[in-house]
Amino acid sequence: MEETIKTNRDLLPHIVRHLMLNMSFALDMGLYHGKMGVILFFARYGRYTGNSLYDDFAGELLDDIYEDIHAEVPIDFENGLCGIGWGIEYLLQNGFMEGDSDDALSEIDQKIMERDIRRMTDQSFRTGLAGISCYIQMRLGSPCRNRETSPFDELYLSEWKSVANGIVIPDEDRILCLLLENQLEDEDFLSWEMGLENGCAGYGLKCLMT
Repeated sequence: MEETIKTNRDLLPHIVRHLMLNMSFALDMGLYHGKMGVILFFARYGRYTGNSLYDDFAGELLDDIYEDIHAEVPIDFENGLCGIGWGIEYLLQNGFMEGDSDDALSEIDQKIMERDIRRMTDQSFRTGLAGISCYIQMRLGSPCRNRETSPFDELYLSEWKSVANGIVIPDEDRILCLLLENQLEDEDFLSWEMGLENGCAGYGLKCLMT
């Protein structure tokens, strides 16, 4: 088992170079398949190596996300704003970045409130109400925000509570475990996707968390 872990970690520098060469051109911003998931990997890899170069690269990708947020970005957890916001909260709450989450996420919070969740029929975690509820709960309970205010207005929270009653939300560790259950059969990492789910970033992050 120890030899397997060592071999896996030996692959990390190659994965890092591959991601740094290609990720800046990626169009997907999401947590599962895009830049947000890759940011989580580089934040942890920067801490693992003690090299600020990787933190800087994660910051550049995050800047790209902020610049590309627009009205057509979906709000779901897998591909959209809730997953991106969850990733930023994760970085703040685990000390990978500093700041007030209200400042970092106010634009995302506002865009999420613009969508009418009362009309949603999808109850799933990846693309539906459960994933949105996960983000809302994480924001409300965040130790990184101003506790004297709310990231969402009273009307939105009332509407959310009316439709989200009874929805079960997995905790942070469970979400990451589900995300990192990679099924990578091809040994050539150049053939993998780049994100967290069944991708290079997910493989690397799982190695660092093992």
